[in-house]
Amino acid sequence: MKDQFRLTENEIERKKGMLHLHAEGVLVHPVVNGKLRILSVFSCREKQRRFPMEADCITQNGALFFSVRENISLPDIFYHFTEEDAAHKVEVTFEYCDAKGKWHILPEAFTLAGAFFLPSATKSSIGFCFYRRAMYLFCTLFLPLWLLDGWFVTKGYKKSPYLEEGDRGKKAIFYHAHGLVKEITGYGYSVREKKTKYFAKKYRRACKRTVAENIFFLSEREIETGGNLDLIRSNLGKRQETYTEFIDTRPIHKLPYSQIRKAAKLAAAAKVIILEDFYPQLHAMDLREDTRVVQLWHACGAFKMFGLSDIGKVSHLEQSTKNHRSYSTAVVSSKGMIPFYSEAFGIAPKCVSPLGVPRTDIFFDKGYGEKIRARMQDTYPQLVGKKVVLFAPTFRGSGNKDAYYPWERFSVDAFIETLPMDTILIIKNHPFVKQKFTCREESRGRVLDLTGQENINDILFLTSLLITDYSSCIFEASLLAVPMLFYVFDLEEYVKSRDIYFDFASFAPGKQVKDFELLKEETVKILTVSGSKAEEQTEVSQVKLETEKRRKEFCEYFLGSLDGHSTERVTDLITGMGK
Repeated sequence: MKDQFRLTENEIERKKGMLHLHAEGVLVHPVVNGKLRILSVFSCREKQRRFPMEADCITQNGALFFSVRENISLPDIFYHFTEEDAAHKVEVTFEYCDAKGKWHILPEAFTLAGAFFLPSATKSSIGFCFYRRAMYLFCTLFLPLWLLDGWFVTKGYKKSPYLEEGDRGKKAIFYHAHGLVKEITGYGYSVREKKTKYFAKKYRRACKRTVAENIFFLSEREIETGGNLDLIRSNLGKRQETYTEFIDTRPIHKLPYSQIRKAAKLAAAAKVIILEDFYPQLHAMDLREDTRVVQLWHACGAFKMFGLSDIGKVSHLEQSTKNHRSYSTAVVSSKGMIPFYSEAFGIAPKCVSPLGVPRTDIFFDKGYGEKIRARMQDTYPQLVGKKVVLFAPTFRGSGNKDAYYPWERFSVDAFIETLPMDTILIIKNHPFVKQKFTCREESRGRVLDLTGQENINDILFLTSLLITDYSSCIFEASLLAVPMLFYVFDLEEYVKSRDIYFDFASFAPGKQVKDFELLKEETVKILTVSGSKAEEQTEVSQVKLETEKRRKEFCEYFLGSLDGHSTERVTDLITGMGK
């Protein structure tokens, strides 16, 4: 049986440039957690945009019946679409990714006239600008009314299109009022938006007086020692290449205007801009045509959805967003990651380069591993001659403000009592989690809390067994072939509350356990296999062989471009762009 796909609606609302799509069908391949995402793939010349659509589906007799309906704004599909592009047809195809990460092209396609994709003309006459400003002043006079409306929203009496589900408090009231006024007038009260526009204005002015010739590092995060930006910067120095940088951890609404002007001037003089994370104000302006933006995304692989994959799920992320879409090149960890980053960044697959992740080069450097083990043992003498179990779970909750870990599901004392005497437990909490675990005084000599103190990648060099759940540290652990156990007591609940690209059960390179008692048994089994009975050793060896096979498949798919030379390849790319 083959996949079936039938378009039941395919119409364009010409005035708005809105494509109304509706399709139904049956799929034979299982999808992630019963959630189906079908991608509309728009292709014109060298341009391509992979647009995600959520489908309603139900499984019967091993087949997945689905229905998908989406309204797509065609002028927002491509980042830059010219009159020359508009002279060509745009092909629209459909595909989906199954639970194992394999892509399938669906059996229907059509073409559209390129003219539908031209950006909408914006009104910019003096009269219209005056009208908007007058309306802004008028709306501001009635600001108490909009704030009262926001109060009703936070109390649950009505819903707001400008807030996330569950937003409460004074900030939510303000954001609602800001959203209302901005929709009416085009102006709002956000300091962030005001300073972002100021950044764009100063950039445009600086471009008129500056030649683009520099390599420029731009980040709102501190450059981490051994991180992607640090390694590329050091390698450029070794090659005697010059560069500039603007590294400031303050978000733009907290930056003084003098620093905004400095950042804009440096950006205007850049031929290559290097990022490692989302830098929002960069996407709110039109960059020089000869400026290239390289995104060295901080994460390996792809697991939890991010970027433009969340369009339609996050209230403030609209189809018209320019976020991420100005990247000339995004560097990823394997060829298998290209479709996912292409979708998440809204860029063509040819702009996603599987050159590897520079910060992973250390995992192929034996000398570095020996040096780190020696340093860690000097710093923490209790680790000398011991096996190390690293417990590194991710957080629960929606983000930094409400992050937690349910420590009642992991008793440190009970776990320590089970471990062999030659074993130390290291706990590495997610940085968002502020709560501390508790344990008896007699257990403290065998427990080491390194939350916020050591880089988890360094700890992995000493680790005999990693216990985690949905943390991205599994990518780095896989490179070192560290045995893993996945303590996923809330698996069903977690995958329902998170949107992920892959089926966790088939994706995780290690055994999954949901019960704390079973977790203790499996831990001891892995740590003491050499002293076990012959039949137990045979059973564990068989499991290890199966796990190692899964690990290698996992590494090939997610991390296939990592070989210890990523820094050199990425530096070559950047210097080539800078010439």
